[in-house]
Amino acid sequence: MADGDHTLKISAALAERLKAASDDLGKSLDEYATQLLDAYAGLDPYKEDDAYWKELRREADETLRNGGIPLEDVEKWMRSWGTDAELPPPEPRPRVRG
Repeated sequence: MADGDHTLKISAALAERLKAASDDLGKSLDEYATQLLDAYAGLDPYKEDDAYWKELRREADETLRNGGIPLEDVEKWMRSWGTDAELPPPEPRPRVRG
């Protein structure tokens, strides 16, 4: 083990899920697991880009204030893709206050 490296013990079921997900993404298991842990621990490499996070926070705050597009609407729209009855993109809904 190299200096600073650590070994984690995880269940076989979790290891299989991680391996399947990393394979689907074309990444090594080590690379994928490290990216997940970095993001979860708040060490996401994008965090160094202040402009990125400020814009993301601005958009999230705006959505909380004004509402947004519910996931169900997006899923319904996406399921219609390629059909004879393809739907237009969903519109944002105002936030229900109360």
